[in-house]
Amino acid sequence: MWIISTSDGRRVADIRCEQHARRLVHTLGVTQWRGPYSWDVVAPEGRCFVAEIMYRSGGGGQYLSAAIHP
Repeated sequence: MWIISTSDGRRVADIRCEQHARRLVHTLGVTQWRGPYSWDVVAPEGRCFVAEIMYRSGGGGQYLSAAIHP
């Protein structure tokens, strides 16, 4: 499973594939590529943060609506 983690403490787990995780990062705001698995993000309200995707075996995460869009 893939995880999205942000520098402001939000996290989403249990994303089934890397492609879906990458697409979800781009829904957070305007992105600029930072590295192979990370982006600088400016959210619609102007907050700046870093989003990173990583692979982890197993499950037990949060739903997107609760973690990324509080």
